[in-house]
Amino acid sequence: MKENQSFWDRYASDFDAIYGTKNSWLNNVINKLFRGSMKMRFEKTMQIIPDENVSVIDIGCGPGHYCFSLVQSGQREILGIDFSEKMIRLAMDHALELGIEKRLKFEVLNFLEFEPEKKYDYSIMMGFIEYFEQPEIIIKKARDITSRKILISFPVAGGLLAFQRRLRYKRRCYLRLYSHDDIKELMKGLNINTFKIEKIQRDFFVTIDMSQVS
Repeated sequence: MKENQSFWDRYASDFDAIYGTKNSWLNNVINKLFRGSMKMRFEKTMQIIPDENVSVIDIGCGPGHYCFSLVQSGQREILGIDFSEKMIRLAMDHALELGIEKRLKFEVLNFLEFEPEKKYDYSIMMGFIEYFEQPEIIIKKARDITSRKILISFPVAGGLLAFQRRLRYKRRCYLRLYSHDDIKELMKGLNINTFKIEKIQRDFFVTIDMSQVS
């Protein structure tokens, strides 16, 4: 956990520059080569979360891009958390630039130590779970604090993009890639039956429906 936190503190500005929304030549190239699945998982998340008064927690929110779109498209209670202080600082700075700092909240938090007073309707974990050696602990925690749906992206194992990603993170940060069967086994081990796995380019988009859990 501490190794991951240190890595993301160092990488925060580069991550925001590459995966942000600025229309630079670099982003245009990256959009075409690598960001197809990122765009698809973003769009799917926005489609699933209704345009109504619901509460949403973005776990591992990074510089806050999901939070900003959610708060601008509906009357929602939004909390973004990340264990990287620099990521949260970037998110808060962006919120100020957009003039929406009073409509959402960001906190530097270790998710496993987070104890909310109530459950959130929706939990988002995009580009998050692959950095943990024990994903079952992360999902158990999300299950405990979510009342409607948990949305998770899992990076696909195999292929050129997976190889490129392994090289990028080698010796810098823990990274786990997943097969369809890996995810099914993970859910089975957690006794989760109400889930859906969708392949979107280099990611699996997983929806866990907590409203159907008895």
